Amino acid sequence: MPKYVYYAKNNVGEQKKGMVDAISEDVAVTTLQNHGLIVISLKSVDDQSALQGNISWLEGVSDRDMVIFSRLLATLLEVQVPLMEGLAILQGQTKNKYFQKVLGQAVADVEDGNLLSEALSKHPKVFSQLYVAMIQSGEASGSLQASLIFMADYLEEQYGLNSKIKGALIYPVFVLGIFLVIGLGVAYFVLPQLISVLEGLENVELPLATRMIIWISEFIQEYIIAIIVSLIVGVSGLVYFFKTTVGIKFWNKWQLKIPVFGSLYTKVYVARFASNMRTLLEGGIPILSALKISSDVVGNVIFQSIIMEAIQDMKGGSQMSVAFLRHEEFPAIASQIIQVGEKTARIESVLDTLTRFYKRDVDAVVDNLTTLIEPVMIVVLGVGVGIFVMAILMPIYNVTGSI
Repeated sequence: MPKYVYYAKNNVGEQKKGMVDAISEDVAVTTLQNHGLIVISLKSVDDQSALQGNISWLEGVSDRDMVIFSRLLATLLEVQVPLMEGLAILQGQTKNKYFQKVLGQAVADVEDGNLLSEALSKHPKVFSQLYVAMIQSGEASGSLQASLIFMADYLEEQYGLNSKIKGALIYPVFVLGIFLVIGLGVAYFVLPQLISVLEGLENVELPLATRMIIWISEFIQEYIIAIIVSLIVGVSGLVYFFKTTVGIKFWNKWQLKIPVFGSLYTKVYVARFASNMRTLLEGGIPILSALKISSDVVGNVIFQSIIMEAIQDMKGGSQMSVAFLRHEEFPAIASQIIQVGEKTARIESVLDTLTRFYKRDVDAVVDNLTTLIEPVMIVVLGVGVGIFVMAILMPIYNVTGSI
């Protein structure tokens, strides 16, 4: 018979933890209620053991879920709900099954006497080092609620920033993808019939554009399966490559050099670094630890190596801005501003200024890109369609004109 681990309260509000045998969750809840217990959470032993081992690569927790979790937990603590009970309530509220399992394990760890930061640190795929460090700082200073609100604000800012950038990048990729699919469909299903008409025209020399379209159509007709398989294999191979260490490093280097977008990515990483450092330093984290955590969550291996170099410089008695000034990937103006902050002992204030400056700059660039991409895509697609139409109609027009 299945076993279930439960967390419950009795009639006088005492916390109870134990295990119950039942053929289903509903029967387990009924059994506990018959014993005068109010069930807070109920998890199958099999589910808990599965959590320790087999975690599907498809499972994850979105930034939005993390923002909601942080805000709601801060609210529950504000109204004097005990931490473990608050975690259990949020576990029952979330619709993400994986997040439910993670929170269930966190409830169990807190019940066993672990700090919240210790419980969350066991799930690095969900709770980043930055998140755990801020929770740890809140526990040490007795301001856990403030730390949760702070992290919710931070995650919300990052979520908004990432969404804007993804939106600017996804639109042209989506349009080009649809154009490619439609082009293949037209070349395979429509062009053969038009080509038979064109090839039947006598005493008409077909234009170069028409001959090229005929060749492309015949190639697609003959190798359509190979083309589709190649596209699938190619895309899958690229996705796999960019998940490897070599692929990540290659992409991180290349993305900083893409015209227009390279500058955008650079500004994003500087804004993220400054925001992370400011958040950690305001939370009371030592500067070397803050740099190490920031390097892990900045999201680019080039910037990560620069930050790690800054750590070594500081250990040798230098300033972190010295390392930044040595690398062209890190904007010189940002390095110099950080250097001024170090010399005037106003590093947190300077990082806050940098964060706001680069976030405004990123917003402006993204807005401009979004405005420009649409007409550019329309022109590109219009030219492509125009060439196609002219290649098909020109021979027919020449014939009718000679009659």
